[in-house]
Amino acid sequence: MRAPTSTGRGSPLATRFCIAGAMATAAYAAGWADAASAAAPPPCGGAPQVTDATGDGHHNNTDVVAAWLAEQSGRVQAVIQPRVAVWEPAHPDSDAAGFALLYDLGGQVRYVRAEAPREAPVRFDHGTWTSSGGFAHVGATTGEAVAGPGGTVTIDVPGILPGAVLARPFVLTYDGVDSTGPHWVDRAPGGVTPDGVEYGADFVAGSCAGPGGGGPQPGGGGATTTAVQLRAPRRLVGGGTATVGGRVLPARAGVTVAVTATARGARVRRARTQADGTFSLLVPIAETTRLRAVAEGIGSQTQTVTVRSKVRIRVRGAVVRGSVSPRLPGQVLLLRSGAVEPTARTKARGGSFCIRLAHPRPGRYQAVFIPSGRRAERSTSNTGVIR
Repeated sequence: MRAPTSTGRGSPLATRFCIAGAMATAAYAAGWADAASAAAPPPCGGAPQVTDATGDGHHNNTDVVAAWLAEQSGRVQAVIQPRVAVWEPAHPDSDAAGFALLYDLGGQVRYVRAEAPREAPVRFDHGTWTSSGGFAHVGATTGEAVAGPGGTVTIDVPGILPGAVLARPFVLTYDGVDSTGPHWVDRAPGGVTPDGVEYGADFVAGSCAGPGGGGPQPGGGGATTTAVQLRAPRRLVGGGTATVGGRVLPARAGVTVAVTATARGARVRRARTQADGTFSLLVPIAETTRLRAVAEGIGSQTQTVTVRSKVRIRVRGAVVRGSVSPRLPGQVLLLRSGAVEPTARTKARGGSFCIRLAHPRPGRYQAVFIPSGRRAERSTSNTGVIR
């Protein structure tokens, strides 16, 4: 069912998308479709193909938190779950909000999409996608949008035969379109715009069909991998070694899993699965790194390990020495407490730096380390005192 809409730029409803919890509660009380009574099919294998950080999209109703592919109905369906399920544009001057799941099939990027116009039912279509041409409509498809707490939109994916691999899926959302193209809100997984390099997990059609659709079961001798799930820490302080694990479906022992760690370059480490399909390995992480696991040609979702740097200083007289980790190049700013401008600046090299002050002023000082090329997040040091 459709949500009530704004009556103009001055209406309180025009800004309601900034109040997620209150909006969802009001929507439910207003009699929107109950998400529990029209629940979307669950993801194959119990884990969504796509997960994304909450809040990286700047509108609550087009900020994607998860998306997955399912086939409990006997056909492949795409499910997209936004932070708040309100099926209309947030901007008063936008005609529609869009929710598209894209995937690679045989080297061609295809999409299924739900467009939510103002004061009209949600419409569904499918087609192809290119970075230069955007969405190229091929035809209509069917689906269902459920508003309210936990709401989702489910879209039928046409033309998928058993055994087809829907590779590297991702979701794009937008709020309004003008002569320059869609006003992008979220890319899941990843940032905002279509040019991201993170993807969801591959999906093999037919691997989850039938009653219950609970996912591939332990296979016999002829079983091949139909899904790969990957787990990794979201953040490391100072870099180090990350424990990376996951599982393959169907669960069985002896499957080789290649985990690629990509930062400035790419490094591959391999592990073999246990009888329950799980695997684990240690991966050195020296800067923000993207991880993806592949087993028998089937890939996991991209997981990004964000590295937050560490900086420490020691003050002796007019000399400030410091160390940074990871040992990345970057700029160091020395700031006196209460000052607007840095007292001094230098470069970190090989994990250390030194600042000699010609005319030091007494006070409390901290150093800010800014790694080059955004290879890690910046950090602030402990406090040193010049007397």
